[in-house]
Amino acid sequence: MKIQFLGTGSAEGIPVIGCDCAHCIRAREEGGKLTKRRNSVLFSLPGYELLLDTPPDIRASLAQSKILRIDGIFLTHAHYDHTGGLEEFLYWKRDLDLFVEPGVYESLRREEWGDTLPDIAFHCPFHPGMAVRFDGFFFTPFAVNHPVPCFGLAIYENDHKTIYTSDTRNWFSHYAYSLMDGADLLIVNTPHFGPPHEDHITSLEAVELKERMGVNRLVLTHCNHHNLPHDELEEWAQGQDGVVIAYDGLEIEV
Repeated sequence: MKIQFLGTGSAEGIPVIGCDCAHCIRAREEGGKLTKRRNSVLFSLPGYELLLDTPPDIRASLAQSKILRIDGIFLTHAHYDHTGGLEEFLYWKRDLDLFVEPGVYESLRREEWGDTLPDIAFHCPFHPGMAVRFDGFFFTPFAVNHPVPCFGLAIYENDHKTIYTSDTRNWFSHYAYSLMDGADLLIVNTPHFGPPHEDHITSLEAVELKERMGVNRLVLTHCNHHNLPHDELEEWAQGQDGVVIAYDGLEIEV
């Protein structure tokens, strides 16, 4: 399985519009890995390209990575930085599956898209804890702790297990912990480095989670300008075992 990180910033992206903090100033002046579009990930699975989330930046991210095929979209939750680019797929002109929990789908239909939502993609409802099976892989969504209904994803392909936690506090169900246990790869959204944050797990807490769950590799993504700049995060990660800091365009294999 190949995983492409199309955007690795949180809701504000980096640099943040109108912000003159040292982090954003460096990102404007130096560019490169210091700049981050809002978060989205493409999982290339056997015969199936699965896009996780559609932020407002998704058109530019897909063009930058020269992605011409997507078979399905998985939406983790309804916040704008994860769904604002869904309208771009009105112009996709190819069949798409849209994996959205029924309550989240109804919220998007009622508050954002109305009757146009079925024109974007074929709704494939999922329920946390229920496996969605394909020929060659399957995935299992699980609920996480966030101010709105939000779902992580466990992907099983051959003998490998990849976990994506989505936006969440550092508080998980026993069921979620059982899915994470012994995973080959854990991808965690960590806007902040530390100390503990009310609504999101931090980078430091994600490393503790990796060790607790016996995970082989950890990728940190969804970083905002309150976290360390990318080069400083990479320097910190060099002192950790199996920790990677995602940047826009990063590709890894599992």
